[in-house]
Amino acid sequence: MIEGLLNQNSMPAATSKIAFNKDKQSVNGADANPISLRAVGVLEIASVIASVFLTTWVLIPLQPEPRWLIALPGLFASALMLNSHRIRGDRFSEVGVSAQNFGRALRLVVLPTLAACGVIAALGFATNSFHLTSHFRTNLLVLPVWAVIQQYVLQAFIYRRMRWLFVTESASPEMQRRQVRLAIWATAAIFSLTHLPNLMLMLLTLLGGLMWSWAYERAPNLFALGLSHAVISLMLMTSAPAWLLPSMSVGYKHFLYQKF
Repeated sequence: MIEGLLNQNSMPAATSKIAFNKDKQSVNGADANPISLRAVGVLEIASVIASVFLTTWVLIPLQPEPRWLIALPGLFASALMLNSHRIRGDRFSEVGVSAQNFGRALRLVVLPTLAACGVIAALGFATNSFHLTSHFRTNLLVLPVWAVIQQYVLQAFIYRRMRWLFVTESASPEMQRRQVRLAIWATAAIFSLTHLPNLMLMLLTLLGGLMWSWAYERAPNLFALGLSHAVISLMLMTSAPAWLLPSMSVGYKHFLYQKF
């Protein structure tokens, strides 16, 4: 189904809802070498990914004192992303932090989201695995916020830079469509890899990343995507049987087996 979404109605980069100003990008007011700008884009993406792996594979297992040290990579990544938006001149509405495109984005993800929830619910019914999480009420409040944050990093930062790296404005419309699809797949692959070593969660996040990036390309709105993300996550946490998805933990913590 995801492959069909990517192949159907793929819009040329020139008609995308995402706003990019490649020709206007500069450093300190001077025109920068395109190769240098591409290198900066790659380094930005790598820095954010490195922050995630540093947190999940090193700091959380070590539990350093004081505990606030665990937050340092995330704070660094946040500062980097916000500064990058400032330098590139990204507006809130452009990256999806506004009410603009909410309805269109919601319409794009509602059917895939309901289909995914239906499959998960059917599996839960068939295996009698419905259950409330140990922190169900907290999850109801935290999941939507956490989902929007993840979509911000995934779409507003990583996907926008992947798209900037892959899509050539001078290419033909057909080539641009292929390049956009490549950016979507690359973004979803990165999202999946950040969920190592939880193999089932890696597969699910790959599929989710494809759907959300596909929708973001057509209607950039982080709140609609975050809502879809939160609903699917909650369904997984309350319905997926333990033999299929023992936990939602990632990094070294996954080896310790953390129950929902």
